[in-house]
Amino acid sequence: MDNGFQFLDIILLAAVAGFIFLRLRSVLGRRMGHEQSPPEEKARRPVEGHKGDFEDKPVEDNVVLLGDKTGADASPFHDTPLMRTLGDIRRIDKTFDQRTFVEGAQAAYEAIVVAFARGDRETLKVLLSETVYENFENSIQDREDRNEIMSTDIVAVHSAEITDAILEGKDAEITIRFEAEMISMTKNEEGIVVAGDPQPHTVQELWTFARNLKSRNPNWLLITTRRAD
Repeated sequence: MDNGFQFLDIILLAAVAGFIFLRLRSVLGRRMGHEQSPPEEKARRPVEGHKGDFEDKPVEDNVVLLGDKTGADASPFHDTPLMRTLGDIRRIDKTFDQRTFVEGAQAAYEAIVVAFARGDRETLKVLLSETVYENFENSIQDREDRNEIMSTDIVAVHSAEITDAILEGKDAEITIRFEAEMISMTKNEEGIVVAGDPQPHTVQELWTFARNLKSRNPNWLLITTRRAD
């Protein structure tokens, strides 16, 4: 009887894992925790395997809000540099949709934050550029060398907004500002909290995803994380 229940548990866990994978792939991959925070302040650079150079540009004041159900042309900011760039991306990649992109980016944000806390390298490899993955992996390894255990519970993602978009040839990058509430702690091998605390705190970050729009690789990969001002 016990074996039967164990077998059922395995089936249920596999079903949940499969649902999460398909959700990420269907949204972010369509054409496409925190010790304090995952490793930040990485220089903006092209995604490995994607051609083209990216240049820094100032963040636009105008944003595209998550859940905005109006069309791009109906937006009061439809003639801003940000909206024009998103339109140019859509002209190259006919499947690009900004609302769907934001939904996928939020799913990726939650998956990456949790995977970093758990030391889940396999999940991180799928969602990060090679350079950012190396930085995250080094932090995870340092934590493991100290025999520390990290836990992160995302209470809520309060907002996810597109704040900047850059298109150089066929190379695109889109920056999203996330504001999330989470509980994050790191404990040493004696179970003593050495970072974070059990109280929820608000995190505001800018994450940049990039992709060559003509690449056979459908994934937008995370290339930069930094704190929002």
